Amino acid sequence: MDYETIISIKDKAEKNLHTLSKTVLDGLKPPAGPYGFFHHSAHSLERLQDCQRVVKRLFAGRAKLTELAKQQNAVMPKDWPAGKPYPEEVQKVMRQEDEVNAYMKQDLETLYIFGGILLDQLSLQAIAIANLNLPKKHPFVELVNFFESGQTSILDPIWNQLKEKILWLHYQLRFYRNRFVVHANRPWQRGTTRSVYGDDFNLFTPTPPGWLDDEKLNEEIKKLVHLAPEHIKNAPDDYWEKERPRALIERIFNNIGNIGDKHDREKVASIFGQVGGSTPTFQIIATKLFELVELETELLDNIAKANLQTINLGQPHRTSSLI
Repeated sequence: MDYETIISIKDKAEKNLHTLSKTVLDGLKPPAGPYGFFHHSAHSLERLQDCQRVVKRLFAGRAKLTELAKQQNAVMPKDWPAGKPYPEEVQKVMRQEDEVNAYMKQDLETLYIFGGILLDQLSLQAIAIANLNLPKKHPFVELVNFFESGQTSILDPIWNQLKEKILWLHYQLRFYRNRFVVHANRPWQRGTTRSVYGDDFNLFTPTPPGWLDDEKLNEEIKKLVHLAPEHIKNAPDDYWEKERPRALIERIFNNIGNIGDKHDREKVASIFGQVGGSTPTFQIIATKLFELVELETELLDNIAKANLQTINLGQPHRTSSLI
């Protein structure tokens, strides 16, 4: 998906956030003062705009990498002897390429971090509208757990309509960020993957060869093939994504939003968390994130209009002045 299309989704999400705040403000007309709900709304907008800036840099960086690849191809000598340093003009392009790649890696990791914050801020708004009694230490995770507990609330339309997107982001954004970006507490091969020409760019964080019992893990992965996308399940046994366990677990993890049973999802996440692998492209991550914000805020607005008196604005604690 191109930049303009992705940002059009983000713009709709931003408009919906403004509309939601106006609905609550006009409907309740609270007296002047600091209210948690409106601060979380402002924070959601801020993080949404942060994510847009990161995505814009990623698109620009990817275009630059393609341009540099063309430059390198143009100056690369033919039949250059192995082991002999490349000419300086070639090395200069290679250094530029390495630097742009490093910036893109940092930006994609930043999208994981800021995207997670955005999901937390959005979840705080949902928790306030439904007046749920949750700790609000890890709001997005708590809201997902609430939905999966089977408890009913006025937020049911969100879970019923957006379950796949919520679960996908729960694992792809939160889990990957925690395991591979923020809390990398074991050896990983931290890198990136991309085509020479194109617009794809992924984080690639596999476990080092020989670190795990690969034979045992490969057998566990093969037992999960029934959770893979249909085109893989129905493919011949020698199909490469079905035959190679590391590719298979990566495809299953990418399909995790469509896995209905929580136990199965946790099993997939546990194994992927051990072996590692590639992320989806930054375009897919941004699209899924912005789509959820757009659609969830639209539903929250409808829910808020019908349930104004249940909304917990997060009023400040007022104490008497000390004299």
